[in-house]
Amino acid sequence: MEFTYDIDEVPPADLPSVEYDVRQAKMFLQKHSPESGDSLYDHLTEILNKILNERPNNAVDIFEEYSRKLKEERYKSTTDILRDFYVPPVQYEEAKKLIELFKTIPISEEERMEEIELDDDNKEESKRPNMMEFLFYFEQVDVGLPRSELVLLNLSIRKLMDTKPIENVRFWGKILGNPKNYYVVEAELQGEELGRRLEELETLEQLKLEKDAAESKVIDDIAADESLEELEKDPMKVNTTDVSLTADPVEEQNFENQGLILKLPEMPKSLWKQPPEVPAEQIGTGINKKVYLVCNSPGLDEWVELPSATPQQIVVSRQIVRYCTGNLETPIFTFPPFPGTEKNYLRAQIARIGAATLVSPIGYFTFGGGEDEEEELMGEEQEEELGAKISVNSHYDPLPIKDLIDPSMTNWCHHSQYILKQGRTIWWNPEKTEIADEEALEEEEEEEIEEEDQDKLIPDKEQGPPLLTPLSEDAFLESIPPWTVRQSSRIQPDIAVAIVRSNIWPGAYTFATGKKFANVYIGWGHKCTAYNYSPPMMPLVEDQYKIGPEVMEIADPTFEEEEAYRIAHLPIPKVSSIGEEEEESEEEDDEDDEDDEDD
Repeated sequence: MEFTYDIDEVPPADLPSVEYDVRQAKMFLQKHSPESGDSLYDHLTEILNKILNERPNNAVDIFEEYSRKLKEERYKSTTDILRDFYVPPVQYEEAKKLIELFKTIPISEEERMEEIELDDDNKEESKRPNMMEFLFYFEQVDVGLPRSELVLLNLSIRKLMDTKPIENVRFWGKILGNPKNYYVVEAELQGEELGRRLEELETLEQLKLEKDAAESKVIDDIAADESLEELEKDPMKVNTTDVSLTADPVEEQNFENQGLILKLPEMPKSLWKQPPEVPAEQIGTGINKKVYLVCNSPGLDEWVELPSATPQQIVVSRQIVRYCTGNLETPIFTFPPFPGTEKNYLRAQIARIGAATLVSPIGYFTFGGGEDEEEELMGEEQEEELGAKISVNSHYDPLPIKDLIDPSMTNWCHHSQYILKQGRTIWWNPEKTEIADEEALEEEEEEEIEEEDQDKLIPDKEQGPPLLTPLSEDAFLESIPPWTVRQSSRIQPDIAVAIVRSNIWPGAYTFATGKKFANVYIGWGHKCTAYNYSPPMMPLVEDQYKIGPEVMEIADPTFEEEEAYRIAHLPIPKVSSIGEEEEESEEEDDEDDEDDEDD
């Protein structure tokens, strides 16, 4: 007698039952294969589970491939110890980093109240930059970055402001490179941080001066000891001429035995003196007034602060052309040699681009530093810096679009300081150090320098164009105008945006509409040249010294030339009186008589 556990009743043939048919189909699919021991139901379940997890775009086309891979994994030999692990894509690791940006950042109650109080009609600007508004205006003139990059950039800048002691942050631009690019953010240091860094610099300079003074004292003591030892060994050696470097020791000894003094021509000496190094401007002034932070990928990489720029780096960067690599520590091998790595070159280029392309509608800024004017400033450089401060004009009346797109460019001006040939914004007197040293020596000798001589030593002071100079005064590059201006729409001029593009620094743009304007740079960081760039040639070796007999090869003189030279340089006989001649003749006769007696 057969027993069965299936207690479901079979429905009659004239009544269809869907549940019964499904149950029977499932039982059929769950039958195990006598060869592999697996069932089609389990196999299909695994395939569907894998497809739902990975969610490929074309699941129906690769269904058979999924089935084959599952069978290979299931029936792999037990002797094979290698396992195929699931390797997540690169985007998975990047997504985990980007998730942190989208988390809400806690904002203090004071900051929240300040943001609420700021209206569109208010002159003040929000402390946190709004990159979406930035994108909206620049998109109208076909300038900007992809929306996905700007969203990440906006979140990354907000996170940066919460972790660094900076303020007045704005997106400066993007410098292209190979293989990576640089996103650049401009900011100002907070008052406490700026004071702390200035104190550190003063401490380092004081320690350096003390170290140099100690080293010079040790060198002077060593030289004094050596001279004292030589004087004790040979007191007559101090006033003698040292010929050991040019004469043979045997010949020198023969000359000493004969009582002759060997006089050789002096070795050629270089009259070139290294010019004094131009000092860098302090943090918070000039080209180092603001700090710049860069990264390769917003949200994925950390922001790195670039070092302060020096005049030497600015001067050399004007003579070379180099593409960025995306690595701040990449060495730079150029002629003339650049003092630093790629981060220093990048900082120098940012300073040059900012000084030439930061423009604004005329009247938007006015002279005066506001609260900073009340601070006590000392020194010529600080006085000039105070005179170069500008602030937002509270009574600014926006210019219409027709004035902003005027090709004469009289309604636009520079609001960044001009960089002089020295590599500074404030001129530094190169003769100041030498004059100070000379005055110190002359005070010891109780002598005074005449004013006329001092005036001759001081060169002409270099001056650049003042702040808020109109763009109409910019020089042309060959026949290329320095600026090009246009409006975003001719159909709707009431809501159009005026855009200014730099032809000297391709990639620099500025928009203006109403009371809003912004500057951005997106390019390779190179200045436009009318002709192809050619690197400077290496200097000639023979130009190191002046051409003269002391550095020229001369043939040895013959015997006849030496004899003629000797006769020409014989001493002239003295002219004696008649009485002296008679005495000399008598003495000669007496000497002849004595010789005859001896014979």
